[in-house]
Amino acid sequence: MMERATQKRKPAGDGNPTAGQQTNNTQAAIVPGCIAQGKADALALGRTRFTPRQTRALEMLMPGHWITRETLDRGAGASNSPDLIQQLRGKLGRDGIEMELFDATDRDGKPTRPGRYRLTQQGRERLAQINVTTDQGSAAA
Repeated sequence: MMERATQKRKPAGDGNPTAGQQTNNTQAAIVPGCIAQGKADALALGRTRFTPRQTRALEMLMPGHWITRETLDRGAGASNSPDLIQQLRGKLGRDGIEMELFDATDRDGKPTRPGRYRLTQQGRERLAQINVTTDQGSAAA
């Protein structure tokens, strides 16, 4: 029977991340123009697909008033509406949905700055330009 020698690999360098390497605490860089290009591709195809959750979020955002993250979570059926907003921005463009932090007080009387969202005029115009479909295939918005 042959014995197989195993060798542990050492990470390159001194263990500290350098340019080009990522750690669990970093995110991949966003290449400028990718979101705009994706939006242009969707417009060229004439159709953008939205999941039912995304469609519910858009219905809540369409009036143009501010919606808090918690309200969006409940209404859209999401537990991470910032991720849902990121998905929608990928389809509508980054300027399609606006976010602001506002001053509030939590239930323990501590100051906090929760976020809220609204669909911008550019976002409404883009929705009007594209043929929006849900995953079930029916037209929405």
